[in-house]
Amino acid sequence: PFAPKPFTYAIRRPDHYPDGMLSIEETTLGANADASIETMVRHIPGNQNTSMYIPLNAATSVEITGDRYLHGWIQHRFESMGNPSYNVVARARQFSSFLMVIGNMAGKDKLSPKHAIILQNKDEVLIPLLNEVLPTAKEFKDAISSLSPEQQAFAKAYRGMQLESSVFGVCIIQLKPQLEKLLGLPSGALTKEIQLTQDLMSLFVDYQIPSDLLSYDGDAASNMAAKLETVKAHVKAVVDVVDAAKEKELLEEERKKEMREAQSAIPSPPSGGMFGAPSPQYAAAAFKTRRDLSSAAPRAGGGGGSGLFGGQINTVLPPLTNPPSLVALSDQTNEQEESQQTSPEEMEDGELVDTDDFTLIPKVLDGKIEKLDQDNSLRSTILKAGTGWSRRRQENLLTKAQSKPLASSAVEEEKNKAFDLLDALSRSGTLSIDCSELHVVVALSHCFENDVMGTVIQDNINPIEKVERSSIIVASTIHDEPSQILLSGNSHVKRLGAAFPALFVDED
Repeated sequence: PFAPKPFTYAIRRPDHYPDGMLSIEETTLGANADASIETMVRHIPGNQNTSMYIPLNAATSVEITGDRYLHGWIQHRFESMGNPSYNVVARARQFSSFLMVIGNMAGKDKLSPKHAIILQNKDEVLIPLLNEVLPTAKEFKDAISSLSPEQQAFAKAYRGMQLESSVFGVCIIQLKPQLEKLLGLPSGALTKEIQLTQDLMSLFVDYQIPSDLLSYDGDAASNMAAKLETVKAHVKAVVDVVDAAKEKELLEEERKKEMREAQSAIPSPPSGGMFGAPSPQYAAAAFKTRRDLSSAAPRAGGGGGSGLFGGQINTVLPPLTNPPSLVALSDQTNEQEESQQTSPEEMEDGELVDTDDFTLIPKVLDGKIEKLDQDNSLRSTILKAGTGWSRRRQENLLTKAQSKPLASSAVEEEKNKAFDLLDALSRSGTLSIDCSELHVVVALSHCFENDVMGTVIQDNINPIEKVERSSIIVASTIHDEPSQILLSGNSHVKRLGAAFPALFVDED
């Protein structure tokens, strides 16, 4: 159970077909190679967790109660390898959908969102994953040793914030289960309702229709079919209102176009008379045109005039306007202050105070690395989503899927759409989201100063043993278990204990 596993996860609820897939892949590998990275992962079931919150704006936070996965990822870098590139890859299946939120952990119970996107109907999104390698704890102490106490305190606080910001988070939210919970439907009611699901998402995302107009509010003892028919009737009524409003706007635009064309047909006044007064012929033509326009204009409250369907449209519907997009939550320094519960000096012994607070894990690792990594080669790494997104989408069933880049404005627009849907699904933060998964990644880089042959021959170093030591340091912190428990046999314990006695000296 402690061995590294590929970061590839099916997005599904129990006993159902997957809605999609999430993975982190290396882009420099060949087409036939397994591109998924491998991480040491600890699974924490949702019923053993406290709630996690995703702030949408200053007034609304969405409560997440699903499973959590804590990943420890070690990158191995030799001098001649260069910097490998990685992508966060999300794929949705046909007639399926889910929502993805990407950000950084800002505390024990808070994910600070940076990006969000809705995936549906065979969408595939590739998001570049940037990594920034930080200096080791020893290098940092050597660099600030000549500074004043005040400057050292500032540098230590800044490094602490850097370590906390290195905790990368990806949250996956399944939409159908949450729609069922929001509308008062039994579990699995929307599994086969493809058109109804599409209509609901369109009403929530495109028109921001309140869920109270669509949810079931009848007898709770009714069967699934009766509840579905009630919700379908509510959806049809709202869709009819939206369609009527669209038709009203089209008719108004047609009338405006006719008015503009008629006004353009009025001839310009010719110069006539001694003082430039219009001629009698022009005055008669202008009077006739204005009279025709006035007779064509609709009368207030009247039933005269023929509309598109042979009658005057008397329905008064306000034009649909898109509400202002949700204000993106700005990065504030108080997030770091809330999550900074322990100073770097207090964490140097490597003991984990709170295993549920993922923001403390980089500090614990920093202390362990300073104590156990005599080669000074294991470094903390900051992960964040980069620019240059791309999305592969099939517009309809008759066309082929095409891959297109997403500009920064398009990424921001997708985030606003996702936040609008999250606001609707959570009833503005009052309804928790159960069918979700939170993947938290803590990354480190094992950096060798030479290439593979130079490390073995010139430096006389066995890179396999060094990587094994780094893996044990990270795995013991991720799983919160002693080092000897992580190894599969006593022979490995004896071999690594002889090579690196400090790994097991505190556990005997």
